[in-house]
Amino acid sequence: MARATKKIRAPEGGSRGSGRRRGAWAVPRRGRRYSEELKKECLKLLSEGMMQSAVAQLKGISTMSLYRWRKETEESEAGKAGRNKSGQGEVGGSRAEVGGERRPRAPHDNIAGLSDKEIEEILKLKKEHPSMGPAQIRAQLKRFRGWRIERKAIARALKAHGYRTEHRGAREEAELMRFEAPRPNALWQMDALLLRVHEHKLYLHLVLDDFSRFIVAHRLGEQPTSEEAVATLEAAIEKHGKPERVLTDRGGQFVAVRGQTAFGRFLEKELIEHSVSRPYHPQTIGKVESVNRALQKELINLQEFSSPDEARAAISAWVERYNFHRAHMGIDGLVPADRYFGLHRQVLAEVQARSRGRQAVANLDAPIGSPVEDMSQVMEVLRLVLLGDRVELRFCGTRVDLGKAAS
Repeated sequence: MARATKKIRAPEGGSRGSGRRRGAWAVPRRGRRYSEELKKECLKLLSEGMMQSAVAQLKGISTMSLYRWRKETEESEAGKAGRNKSGQGEVGGSRAEVGGERRPRAPHDNIAGLSDKEIEEILKLKKEHPSMGPAQIRAQLKRFRGWRIERKAIARALKAHGYRTEHRGAREEAELMRFEAPRPNALWQMDALLLRVHEHKLYLHLVLDDFSRFIVAHRLGEQPTSEEAVATLEAAIEKHGKPERVLTDRGGQFVAVRGQTAFGRFLEKELIEHSVSRPYHPQTIGKVESVNRALQKELINLQEFSSPDEARAAISAWVERYNFHRAHMGIDGLVPADRYFGLHRQVLAEVQARSRGRQAVANLDAPIGSPVEDMSQVMEVLRLVLLGDRVELRFCGTRVDLGKAAS
């Protein structure tokens, strides 16, 4: 004989058998209205520092309701401060009323607490370089002004003055093997970029130092030939000395299906190692590919050139700025020249000290690290290299084996 069972109704807003009491973690019915007294009590607890989840558990309401009440209160206070002409919304005089109590409120400033001078500099950078986003502007101001400004504050300032800012969500990427050369001239990356100037089809060869992201050479030609690649590399070597290794993709000017290209023969003659990325994997030369994208975004896509000569001059000016005046977020916000010429530790220490206010500086508006520009003509001619257990001397393009290193 079947036993009769009594159906037990689950607590409102919870699930049967959950063991949660009404007033603990119960979720209210959609559309339920709470009393103003309860709202004030909750907001008072929040203002006193209680966690949102703890208030929700204590009062038996959802955290979403608490979040909405707090947001509505803050927006209401912001509106009152803006309309208040009697001085209560001014710096040092504003107080917010939450839950029937008055508590100190942060001083009201023009935009996100930024000074007029800071906003002026942000807008100046944006006007001069329209492709710059908040993160790049932040890095630029920190490197050359020593200002530590939050990216979100810069974004709000740009938005308030009519600029649109890009929002980049998290991208799901395959896990990459990231690498960086241990020193300047240890590894150069090389690539070619196609661009059009009216009826002209041009190819820009770029040579980038892997350690510093410094562009050691560039050349704009009409064909992506092996001879053009060699000429670009020769110009880099003449100015900056020989690299130990060059990394390229499998482009026809670098790698031949049969035999050897003029580029390969040149590297073999100069005793420079040649590394090649695996097929269909541009991430291997990701650093020089990133420079190509930046050049397109900041110059090629924004300016129409009337002739190849005008394009050549504009690209040279962009490269100069990129090397010496553009903060790079991949190298601690420094410029490539800081790293390439060995001044990165000194400049980074000065930037950090200035931004934290620990260094007495006579003129806080003076740019940081300007002597870097004076070293653009330095050329490395002598290097000692340890290869396994042997020591090698490299001088003006020649290698001398000095024998086994002493243990």
